[in-house]
Amino acid sequence: MAQACYWGNVLAAQHIAYLFAIATGIVSSGAIGSLWAMASGEAPSFKLLADDDFLIPIKVPVVILSAPTTLMIDAGWWLIERPLVGILMLLAGLGWSFVQGVFILTRVFGVS
Repeated sequence: MAQACYWGNVLAAQHIAYLFAIATGIVSSGAIGSLWAMASGEAPSFKLLADDDFLIPIKVPVVILSAPTTLMIDAGWWLIERPLVGILMLLAGLGWSFVQGVFILTRVFGVS
C-alpha cells in the first residue's frame, strides 16, 4: 500500500516538473516577443527572416526564442480553419516551449 502511494507521488512530481518546464518556456518566449515588439514596433513572427537588412543577426535569435508563443497564437487561428493543422501547431509550440523551458531551468538556474 505504501509503495503504490510512493509511486503515485513520484509520478505527480514528474508531471508538475513537466508543466513547470512548459510554463517557463511559454513565459520566456512571451517576454522575449514582447520586448522585441516594444523595441522594434513589429510583432515577432517568421516573416522577420524574409527581410534582408542589417538586423538579421538580431532577428534570428528573437524568432527562435519567441517561436513557441508565435506557434501557439497562430494555432488558435488555424484551429478554426483547419483543426488538424491547428492541433499540430499547438503541439509543436508546446513541445518547443518544453525544450526551451528545460534549457532555461537547467542551464540558467541550475535546476536538475
